[in-house]
Amino acid sequence: MKNKNIKMLLTALIAISLWGCEGVNEEYIFIHDSNTISQMICKTSHSAGEFLGQIIEFNKDGEEVEGDFSQSDIEGGYGLILFEIPKTLENDVDLTNIYLMATVKYDAFISPTLSGRHDITGDGIIITVTSGVNTTRQYRVRGYYE
Repeated sequence: MKNKNIKMLLTALIAISLWGCEGVNEEYIFIHDSNTISQMICKTSHSAGEFLGQIIEFNKDGEEVEGDFSQSDIEGGYGLILFEIPKTLENDVDLTNIYLMATVKYDAFISPTLSGRHDITGDGIIITVTSGVNTTRQYRVRGYYE
């Protein structure tokens, strides 16, 4: 009796799981074309205070885009992210050894990865954001003491 109940339960579970594999409903698939960074912070350690970067977007002609913009306004351009650290914190914040965290759409990714520590002094680093539809945008990330 016990084996019969287990077999019936397994059969029902298999049927339900196969029924759920009907296919993808194309109506509910949405892929973002955004390849922008909406926010970036830097930290000296995981538990330390954070500094918010200033993000400046440029269009394909190298002109700064201010205010609200659409993806088409900045397509073919690039971005600049600046971390202005107060000069009084120069001994506490080592910009050659910093953690970076960025906010992008859920289907975008950043390369090279932001995991680990980075040196954002001098010319900084260049990262590439790839959207869900494989468009790319480069950002230069720099830090300096002011």
